[in-house]
Amino acid sequence: MKEFIKGGKYNWQNQPERLVYLGYNFSGNGYWHQFAKVESPDVIWCEVLTSDLHMLEETQDDSEPQPAKGDE
Repeated sequence: MKEFIKGGKYNWQNQPERLVYLGYNFSGNGYWHQFAKVESPDVIWCEVLTSDLHMLEETQDDSEPQPAKGDE
């Protein structure tokens, strides 16, 4: 399993939302890996099971997504 770093930026594979990793924290019904959106880093946006972390990838670029060819 890849290592997730608190404050590191990630996203679901092939998805536009950019997330900040908040850590592995207790939340009501157990421990979850918690993520917030980059634009709201203090608000938990999603909670993820360890078994689902493989579907997240490190964000490669902080810039806005580039338009597809022909959409310019």
